[in-house]
Amino acid sequence: MPPIQARGPSRAKRTKVGLSVKFQNWYVNNGPRYFWLGAFIAVQIAYFIISYIQLAQASNLTVFRGLLQHGLMMARAAANVLNLLAGMVMFPVCRSLISFIRQSTFLGKIVPFDENINFHIAIAVSMSFWAVVHVVAHYYNYLRVEQASNRAVTADSLAFLSGPGWTGQFISVVLFLMVTSAVESVRRNGFEVFWFTHHLFILFFGGLLLHGSFCFIKADPGSADLCRGGPQFWKFFIASAVFYLAERTIREWRGRRETHISKVVQHPSRVVEVQIQKPSCHTKAGQYIFINCPELATYQWHPFTLTSSPHEEFISVHIRVVGDWTSQFAKRLGCRFGDADEKGLPAARDLPWVMVDGPYGSAAVDVFEYEVSVLVGAGIGVTPFASVLKEIWYRVHEPSAHVRLRKVYFIWTCRDKEAFEWFQDVLASLEEEGLDGFLEIHSYLTGGLKDNEAMNIIINDVVGKEDALTHLRAPTHYGRPNFDKIFQGLRVQHPGTDIGVFFCGPKALGDTIYTACNRWTESGSNGTKFFFAKENF
Repeated sequence: MPPIQARGPSRAKRTKVGLSVKFQNWYVNNGPRYFWLGAFIAVQIAYFIISYIQLAQASNLTVFRGLLQHGLMMARAAANVLNLLAGMVMFPVCRSLISFIRQSTFLGKIVPFDENINFHIAIAVSMSFWAVVHVVAHYYNYLRVEQASNRAVTADSLAFLSGPGWTGQFISVVLFLMVTSAVESVRRNGFEVFWFTHHLFILFFGGLLLHGSFCFIKADPGSADLCRGGPQFWKFFIASAVFYLAERTIREWRGRRETHISKVVQHPSRVVEVQIQKPSCHTKAGQYIFINCPELATYQWHPFTLTSSPHEEFISVHIRVVGDWTSQFAKRLGCRFGDADEKGLPAARDLPWVMVDGPYGSAAVDVFEYEVSVLVGAGIGVTPFASVLKEIWYRVHEPSAHVRLRKVYFIWTCRDKEAFEWFQDVLASLEEEGLDGFLEIHSYLTGGLKDNEAMNIIINDVVGKEDALTHLRAPTHYGRPNFDKIFQGLRVQHPGTDIGVFFCGPKALGDTIYTACNRWTESGSNGTKFFFAKENF
């Protein structure tokens, strides 16, 4: 099968378009995300301004307002925004709630729930900003009090010994530790540090609940309510606390239901296939689960996309053995890779008990919502699409099933040739169904070949027969795919069509595909639009 070729004008000859059209094309993939981000920022700014004005005009704050001046409004308005954000920050990590809303309500069509982790990060960054504003404003306020009291009360004593002061310092340190330990390099290379530090959120919320109870900002003498309503954070916190506690309870209950590993297959390129029996787990193509092996680490839950179809009697995942946990897990399953630490390691006589949480929805579940879908997997990033491709195979055998999807382009890039063995059986089965008009398979080998390997391919490669490398009818392409040419060709072949582009793999390749989607999208009712979606965990 030849690569997708453009039959229209080359990129160099594309008609120049104005800024308005460029913006409309950009909006197809970027609009929803930046709309909600803009709304999120606007709500914070609006709430800060409203709080500032209310404090500046409050009739029962004349004494403190005269003493602290703008420091009063800055500190309290920032605290109000911080309370709001702290009350929101746990909602994006309520996976069960997010998955339910995404799949069962109309909000799934207008809110980018797949960006829930990015939204959680955005809330944390915003909290850090408003915390700095609040702290700096109160340091200024402490200095004002020290000056007004002729040092009878010092700024240091207010900042470190008073109730509002020491709780504020404590909260700030905890927030700093949680934010700095959540950067990607720490999460990837020191998961234990990230996990333990992130669970300081219990102390953080406890400190916030206590922080506002000391009544530092008092109303004017003679006012009926000297503390102006008392602490406020609990009003923002109670709903998120209830939802989060329910979420953790559901995860524990679901994870401990009957589960056992039924089969383990060691594939080339340090990939392990694990088949799990869990009767209570009902899945959809493209979903993912979290796996915990208490024998290795009671607190570590790792996400893996399902490679099994909902029609199969088991759930399966393919795990790339690249880190400490995956290496320990694979060796506990009995896999051996010739590593130095395997010497003297006894053979596994039984399989460990695992807990499974999920499944949860991801971007890949929307593959069947488009008439044309492009699936791009890089290396082990092909796993979400294994489930989708298997589901296609099963639906072919159920002609009564209504499928909107009319065309699928499957693009798989691998660095080494052994990796193509992972799902060769699935792809071969699909080819046997004669789905040439429905499914196109494009395999790309991006790594080099040894001289003897290249010669063997040349000798055994016969035009019109199976590919010498993958043993599929679809030939293997050598080198990296040119997504500009691919999308240009798709735009010509499918005019006026909404095309879903689903990606799982390295960020650099994802950025390339994302840019190509925006470049070749045509806005307007008759334009071909490329809707980009990537897996986020």
